[in-house]
Amino acid sequence: MEFGACYYPEHWPEERWPEDARMMREAGFTMVRLAEFAWSKFERREGEYDFGWLDRSLAILSSNGIRVTLGTPTATPPKWLMDKHPDIYMKDYYGRVRGYGNRRHYCYNNATYHGYVAGIVERMARHYADNASVAAWQIDNEFGCNDTTRCYCDNCRTGFQQWLSDKYGDIDSLNESWGTVFWSHIYNDFSEIELPGYTVFQLHNPGHALDFRRFASDSVKRFQKLQTDILRRIAPHQKLTHNFMGAFNEVDQYDLAEDLDFASWDNYPNLHFAKEADPAFAALQHDLTRSLKNKGFWVMEHQSGQPGGNIMFATPKPGELRRWTYQSVARGADGILYFRWRGCLFGAEQYWHGILNHDGKPGRKYAETKQVGAELARLGPVLAKTTSKARVAMIRSYDIEWVFEIQPHLIDYNYMNHFATYYRTLYERHLAVDIVSPDADLSSYSLVVLPNFIMAEQSVADKIGRFVRDGGTVVMDFRAGAKEWNNRMEALTLPGKFTELLGISVSDYGIIGKGEKVRVKVAGDEEARHSASTWYDAVKAETAETVAAYDEDYYAGSAAVTRNAYGSGAAYYIGTEADRGLLSRVMDRACEDAGLEGNLPIRTGEKTEVVIREGETSLYYIVINHMDVETSVLIEETMQELMTDRSLSGDIALEGNGVMILSRPKEATS
Repeated sequence: MEFGACYYPEHWPEERWPEDARMMREAGFTMVRLAEFAWSKFERREGEYDFGWLDRSLAILSSNGIRVTLGTPTATPPKWLMDKHPDIYMKDYYGRVRGYGNRRHYCYNNATYHGYVAGIVERMARHYADNASVAAWQIDNEFGCNDTTRCYCDNCRTGFQQWLSDKYGDIDSLNESWGTVFWSHIYNDFSEIELPGYTVFQLHNPGHALDFRRFASDSVKRFQKLQTDILRRIAPHQKLTHNFMGAFNEVDQYDLAEDLDFASWDNYPNLHFAKEADPAFAALQHDLTRSLKNKGFWVMEHQSGQPGGNIMFATPKPGELRRWTYQSVARGADGILYFRWRGCLFGAEQYWHGILNHDGKPGRKYAETKQVGAELARLGPVLAKTTSKARVAMIRSYDIEWVFEIQPHLIDYNYMNHFATYYRTLYERHLAVDIVSPDADLSSYSLVVLPNFIMAEQSVADKIGRFVRDGGTVVMDFRAGAKEWNNRMEALTLPGKFTELLGISVSDYGIIGKGEKVRVKVAGDEEARHSASTWYDAVKAETAETVAAYDEDYYAGSAAVTRNAYGSGAAYYIGTEADRGLLSRVMDRACEDAGLEGNLPIRTGEKTEVVIREGETSLYYIVINHMDVETSVLIEETMQELMTDRSLSGDIALEGNGVMILSRPKEATS
């Protein structure tokens, strides 16, 4: 298990470097990330390269037992390059140049920039291919960060036209797919097609808008592959990764991960305006990252201090850094690199704090880091050999998320927020979850949840049907099957391709206004009081049974929730945004159908997370108290606690921000 931080020796006097390395060694560091923003330090003027400063830094780190991950510095093309080739700059939605002064100020489709990128990456690769300190490379940095995926320059216009020509072959196939007869948008040649930028009323053809998002995501993948191809050719023994951003949706991360050896992501739980950080949403993003390659991942930037640019977010309280670290480890991280080693004295991130504050002196965060380093040195070899064996999958589709961005249906509707409500019900049941693409093999799962599955290719719909026929359980909900894969409406009665599977028809539908609720009653339980919001499908149960029905408005009596026995499995449909109590009831029943009703030998209160890791001969239960006050954990059988090397059972007090790692032999589960 790798442990360390993101380090910027170029920000500090060279005489400080040995002191930094000494403190890192004493904190248990094995790895640091370097150089992802250092292009102008490597190549101050075109063709004049200087790697000496980094060589000296690597030598100091290596002498302290610390290896490195090098970032390719392509997120920050230097000023001399931008002045020489200003067409490299991105253009925004309004066609305005997005100029110099921040980072990511380049267009992914600029051929001139590709040449310079290939040059700097090849120079670095040749210089460091045989350096034993270099373990891995991070490609660029946070693709798409700061709204930089979709560019509206002439390079992108030409590239998009070619992408469309390759996809559709002839212009009338595109006209048919997009339905360009509407508003007299019929095209005669691909060269006529504009980017979906600023226009009257900001309402573009949905097929056009979706294809542009797909093209932009593909452009990022092509830009990454330009670099991975060079590195694999010159330094095939060094691993490749990229630091994704969890729930970020501008780039299809499943596609982008294909060319990498392992996935990484940047985890900042306190980067929000809420009173408290949300451990369930952090867990979701860990599970998503792990699922990109279906194996262990790194947290390439792990929050260590308060984040901030011009403003600051919440400071991690004592114990929080350690707590978030163990959540990362529990959910599959086998590399933890804190951001950052030390708060910078200058530049746009002066308020983005690190393990050390601006004075560079060890304080409480360094002491906490040192504690974690010592613990992971002892426990890491055990945990690194464990895996997450999920029987539950949630399908995340970037295409579907883009569809809801283009046409959100109602004000402020957000696909990922809706997705997270389902994840939370599984998180609260301490169930391991893989978050997979629509193309994933579902055969190893018992339960599959498909929020807002508004469109699917027929092959995917068939796969889901087979999964249920063979004994699986699915949960689907409103808007399922409403569209074709090209973002046209289906000319089918809802739920379209899923009608037979779900055993229902939808006779009417509409929005439930913001802040409004509609009463829902549960079949067979007259005392239950639940509500629906956001959306209503007036559902007619054909072969399905009614689980809950609306109890007011003109669609009163129509089913709101159904369950259909299909083959050897079961398919649930939720035609609305169910309140927490109703959703919990439905998911309880779905979990029961899937054989997931728990036999967890641990009982906890709220805000206590339990993650199960499976080793060759033992199961490990990582228990995390996400409160800063003590909580009670009931251990129903004797287990070994690895932090303290004690045998524990019964009612155990777990301190605020506390962590326990409990072990028992696998045989005890039979």
